[in-house]
Amino acid sequence: MSALLEQAFRLAAGELGMASAAWLFVRESAASGGATAVAQLRDALGRNWPVLDAVCAGWQGGCQAPAIDPQPLLPALQGVRQLLLVGYEADWVDALLAALPDPGLRIGLVTAGDPLADWSRMLDNHAGRIEAVDPAAFQTWAGPRSVLLSFVYGRSAQQLFVLPAWLRIAGSDVRLQFRELLGWHILAVPLLLYPRWLVATEAETFTAVPEVAA
Repeated sequence: MSALLEQAFRLAAGELGMASAAWLFVRESAASGGATAVAQLRDALGRNWPVLDAVCAGWQGGCQAPAIDPQPLLPALQGVRQLLLVGYEADWVDALLAALPDPGLRIGLVTAGDPLADWSRMLDNHAGRIEAVDPAAFQTWAGPRSVLLSFVYGRSAQQLFVLPAWLRIAGSDVRLQFRELLGWHILAVPLLLYPRWLVATEAETFTAVPEVAA
C-alpha cells in the first residue's frame, strides 16, 4: 500500500505541484480518518517528501488549510504585460489568476527545472491560459513590464528553498531585464526535514518575497 500511495503522490505532485498535492492528500486523509490518518500519511511518505511532511505537521499543529493570498503580490503586477512563472503550484496559480488586476495579462511557465513536473498536465489545468516557455527562450519575455515569479517553500537564515529551475533562470543579468523577480512564500509551516527536491538560494536573488500568513 505504501508503494501505491507513494506513486499516487508523485503523480499528483507532477500535475499540481508539491504543496498543492500535499494539501490535497492531507485533506483527503483527514476526511477519511481524521488525525490518525494524517499521522499515518506522514509516517508513510513524509521522509521522502519534506513539503508533505511539513503540511502534515502543520495540520497536526492546527494549521488545517493553506494560506493562499495573492493580494501582497498585486502591487508588483500593476501595469505588467507579461508574467513568467518559474515553478508551478495549482492552488496558488488558480488564486492568482482569479485576482490579477489585468485578466488579459500574458502568462508563461518555464517548462524545465522541476524533476517531478508533468508540464503538459500542468498546462492543461488552465486550458490555454498559460503558455509553455522553453528555458532557452525565456528572455524573450523580458522587458520593463515583465515579472518573473517563483514559489518559495521555506527559509533558513538568509537562504530560501525553491525549485531548481530558479537557479537556472535568476542570474544577475536577468535582474536588469525584468521589472521584478518575485518570490511567493507559499508554506505557512516550516520545513522540518532536509528539503529534498528543492535547492537553496540567497534571498537577494528576489526583489521581493511577500510572506504568507500563519
